[in-house]
Amino acid sequence: MGMFSMKLQNYIFVFIIGVLSGISCEDYNDVLNLTNTLLQGYYKSIIPKRNQSETIKLEMEFSLKALNKFDVVDGQMTMVTAIALKWQDDLLSWDPQSNKNIHILNIPLSKIWSPNFYLLNCAEEFLIYKGDPDTKEVVFSSSGQARLFFMEVLTTTCTSNIAFYPNDLHLCKIYLSTLSSASKLRMGLAEVDIVDFETNGEWMLGEIKSEVEFLESKNIERVVITIALERRMMFHMINVVSPVVFLGLVNVIVFKLPVESGERISFAMTVLLSFAVYMTLIADKMPQTSNTTSVFCMYLMAMLTYSTLITFATTYSINRYHSRHNTKSKYVNKIQEAWISLKKTNPKKTTKTSVEELNLPPLDMVRKNSTMSQNVEISGEDKAERIEKIDRTFFGFFAVYFVVATSVLFVLVLSR
Repeated sequence: MGMFSMKLQNYIFVFIIGVLSGISCEDYNDVLNLTNTLLQGYYKSIIPKRNQSETIKLEMEFSLKALNKFDVVDGQMTMVTAIALKWQDDLLSWDPQSNKNIHILNIPLSKIWSPNFYLLNCAEEFLIYKGDPDTKEVVFSSSGQARLFFMEVLTTTCTSNIAFYPNDLHLCKIYLSTLSSASKLRMGLAEVDIVDFETNGEWMLGEIKSEVEFLESKNIERVVITIALERRMMFHMINVVSPVVFLGLVNVIVFKLPVESGERISFAMTVLLSFAVYMTLIADKMPQTSNTTSVFCMYLMAMLTYSTLITFATTYSINRYHSRHNTKSKYVNKIQEAWISLKKTNPKKTTKTSVEELNLPPLDMVRKNSTMSQNVEISGEDKAERIEKIDRTFFGFFAVYFVVATSVLFVLVLSR
């Protein structure tokens, strides 16, 4: 037990001596003198390399904090970012042991060399850092490693792709560069951090990639950060898509209304106008471009056509209902006359063929029946049966049209 206590005391004694020997005696004057010494003869317009033929490698840390807005119509993305730039400054390095154990110095940005950093696909500001260089500081370590940190609100352009709206996915790219010659400054691959990202209510943040591109024509390098933004579609499915589907479902019910009520044409016209107004509202939410066409816009156009055809079909059925004569037989007899004429002039027939041999009524009889049929009034029961058959045919056709168009919409949108 005594041997253990002696070893413990020795360890504590060695630890205290080590701590006391490492205590920094730096004060304000020490830091000031070291800073003035380092900056003496320093020119911020010259790249801080002892060998000027060497290149500076600029490394970047990119942190996405929040997505303020993504305007699909204007093609602009606004986000809050935190950016840290790191490089090696050969002229601002020192020996801590000879300088009161000073390991870190904060030097104003206005007094040292720093790379200009640009947002190449900017929508507002081209130069990223817009703060006051006199109040912004660069942190230097004793080895000459410099680190500049700042936060900025960046607004970039972004080509939107609304083909599968409201389940659309957009790939927005951020182009960052110093615009310095690649022979003097090289860009390192950016480290992208989204740990502190604040969730956006309309957009989900997808995969983020970063890469370095060399532009041979300009002899510069740029960092490309690709951000995937996926729309949260539940709100749009409920408030945008569902009303269109329900309008189309209601539209075909017009053929189930009694013709005697006189409400058919007003019902069909009301739904048609609703589609036209809705199409105008949706157009304001879409980019004014024809590069990509939304599947939903095509569906809306199909529904507008569908409603227009229903209006014509409704008008036709009402016209047939109020017709006093059997006009249908008139068209049937005309077709029959044309068929008889075709049989008579058939070049394959080498022998004379009479009307009786064809078992068809004579033309005079057809014309007579046609004239008489125009003057035959239809009874109420026959008229109701005829309109019912017409409505049943139209209802079946447009119901199939609606089901097929709606099914194609949801399959394309949800299978993106």
